[in-house]
Amino acid sequence: MDENWWPAAILFFLAGAALSWLLSRGIAYRHRQKDGGETLAELRQQKYSLAESSLQLLEKNELLNDKTRELKDKQLLLETNRTLLEQQKFKLAEVNQKLFELNEELEQEKEKSEKLLLNILPPHVADALKKYGCTEPELFENAVVMFTDFVGFTEMSSQVPPRELIGELNELFTGFDNIIEKHGCERIKTIGDAYLAIDGIKPGRDHAVTAMLDSALDIITYLKAYNAAAVRQWRIRIGIHTGSVVGGVVGIKKYIYDIFGDTVNTAARLEQHSEAMKINVSDTIRQTAGERYHFIPRSKLEVKGKGQFPMFFLESAPDPAPDRGL
Repeated sequence: MDENWWPAAILFFLAGAALSWLLSRGIAYRHRQKDGGETLAELRQQKYSLAESSLQLLEKNELLNDKTRELKDKQLLLETNRTLLEQQKFKLAEVNQKLFELNEELEQEKEKSEKLLLNILPPHVADALKKYGCTEPELFENAVVMFTDFVGFTEMSSQVPPRELIGELNELFTGFDNIIEKHGCERIKTIGDAYLAIDGIKPGRDHAVTAMLDSALDIITYLKAYNAAAVRQWRIRIGIHTGSVVGGVVGIKKYIYDIFGDTVNTAARLEQHSEAMKINVSDTIRQTAGERYHFIPRSKLEVKGKGQFPMFFLESAPDPAPDRGL
């Protein structure tokens, strides 16, 4: 063998190594090229994903802005409604206050009306009118009727100024009203200087005669006390009788309670046959009154429609004069 073979062997070895290196470099390059392509695609995909996410975020942000604006509009509407509600509450409070004031005024007017009604009507009649709007005439079997009249009033009225005369008459009748009310009786009406009162028309009244007699005695005592301090002297005649009467409201536009019957006429006749500062009563009254009253018999007098009619003066007891503030 040629002794120079080994250089050729070395050359061959080096050539193989070089070829192997080139092959490995080529394979590595191809791998790098492949890997780079995949990475670029991924980057592009990520870019598209990011762009899509950004668009979605923009859309969501716009939606959020819309919701925010809608919420602000709702809050503004809520505040407006709240303001309107407060205004309505304030107006409602004002209306309630006015209603309260009107209700109070109405109650006051109602009380005035009821007091006025009780001034012109007996309580049970006023109650019937308030409840039913009407009242039926009633028969009272044991009513007690009193008439009073001032002596010389016609002459006095021609000498005393009308305002002054009516002022004194009003003061006297007010005193009579207080006395009548104190004893539970009822004033029916005044006719000029005449005064008409009754008892025994209320349910459960079993002492009407004594109540009316006590009222008459108090009126005489009151008038004596009034005259003691007055410039003009007022003298009165009183007549009292008991029996059946019919009572009822007369008229439609103006309520006037009146009483009718022979008992009323007889009481008027007894007053006419009385004397100044005297209480003239019938025998029926005398028999019904009881022992604590003292009566003075009178001669029988001719009474229209009655013939000879027995009468008695009720003697006034020497009691102290009542307060003129009655």
